[in-house]
Amino acid sequence: MRLIMWAIVLAALLAAAAWATRPGLAEFDALLRGAIQTRIATTDVDAGGGALETVALVGCKLKPSACFDLIRQSLDVAEENLTLYTRFHVKGLDRETTCTGAFTRIWCARPLLAD
Repeated sequence: MRLIMWAIVLAALLAAAAWATRPGLAEFDALLRGAIQTRIATTDVDAGGGALETVALVGCKLKPSACFDLIRQSLDVAEENLTLYTRFHVKGLDRETTCTGAFTRIWCARPLLAD
């Protein structure tokens, strides 16, 4: 009987922690900003893309914050707050994915940025 009570208390504590630490839209934007900055930093200008892609990459390397703003405005992000976690439905730039956030972490079914 005591074991069942401790299991219930532990489950309640985990549920309260999940509720208190579920990420929101600001955390999603931080994840996207980090992914964009990583892509900009690791992509070589001579990566073999077309002229327009090369010019866009050079522009992003010069001003990454403007690049983030442009990409973020191109995405339609719908936030679905559930009790213990958050779902983000992301559409735009010819891509669609669903991301889930819980315990301050966010993970996506597909990468946010195209390879």
